[in-house]
Amino acid sequence: MAFSLNTIVAQLPSLDLARTSRFYQQLGFRETGVYPDFLMLELAGHGLHFWLTDDRNLCENSSCYLSITGIQAFYEQLPAALKHPRAAPRACKWGMTECYIHDPDGNLLKCGEPTWQVDAAPKVAAQTS
Repeated sequence: MAFSLNTIVAQLPSLDLARTSRFYQQLGFRETGVYPDFLMLELAGHGLHFWLTDDRNLCENSSCYLSITGIQAFYEQLPAALKHPRAAPRACKWGMTECYIHDPDGNLLKCGEPTWQVDAAPKVAAQTS
């Protein structure tokens, strides 16, 4: 039987789903599902889900990547309280311009866009057996 993958949705831990929702709404997300132990958010057709936990360590060791066109414009529109000088967009040696945001529970949002030219993209080395 054939199948097709429709989407992949990151699921991150949250210590307080209401606070998590308020934070992500500052980034432009909207609620699509709110339950006692689960939160579903959406931005531009992309989902981001959160599950309730009481373990801060889980949050502080979780992350997801947001691929963004116009990373500098994205960063500039962030509320001042979410900006950190060490997390501002910067060119990375792996061909991306990235910025970083921590949510109130410690989840890391890595945000980036490719900066290399299509014909200059890094080549993946062939694997040998």
